[in-house]
Amino acid sequence: MTLSIQNEKMALGLIEGGLTLSGVLAALTPLALWVSWSELIFYLVLSVGCGAFVVFVGLARLRGFIVPDHAPGGKAADFANLTQRRIDWEQLQEDDREVRIRQRSIKGDAKREFGYMIRITSFLILVVGLLFLALWATMEFLYS
Repeated sequence: MTLSIQNEKMALGLIEGGLTLSGVLAALTPLALWVSWSELIFYLVLSVGCGAFVVFVGLARLRGFIVPDHAPGGKAADFANLTQRRIDWEQLQEDDREVRIRQRSIKGDAKREFGYMIRITSFLILVVGLLFLALWATMEFLYS
C-alpha cells in the first residue's frame, strides 16, 4: 500500500470520526438545552450545538471532495468503471450466497448447542433441587 493511499484512508477515518462526534453533539444539543440551568449555560450549549452542525456540514463537504463519487456536481463515472463495479457486485453476490450457507450451518449448530445447554442446565437444577429436598427432609425428620 502506497503512502498516499494510507494518508487518504487516515484522512477519511479522521473525517468520519469528526462527523460522528459532531453529529452526536448536534443530536444531544436539544437535550442539553432543555436541562441548562442558567442563561449563560443555555447560550454556551446553543453555540456549541450550532458549531457542531456547521462542522458536520463542512466535514461532509470535505469528504465529498476527497471521495469524488459522492461529491455534489461530480462527473459521471465512465463505462469501464461501471463495468468493473457490476463485476464486483456480481462477485459480492456470489460471496454472500456462500456466507448465507455457512450462517445457516452455524445457526443449526448453535440451536443444537443451545438445546444441549438447556438440557444440561435443567438436569443440574433438578439434581440440586433433589439434594436440597433430601437435605430438608432429613433435617425435618431428625430435628422435629
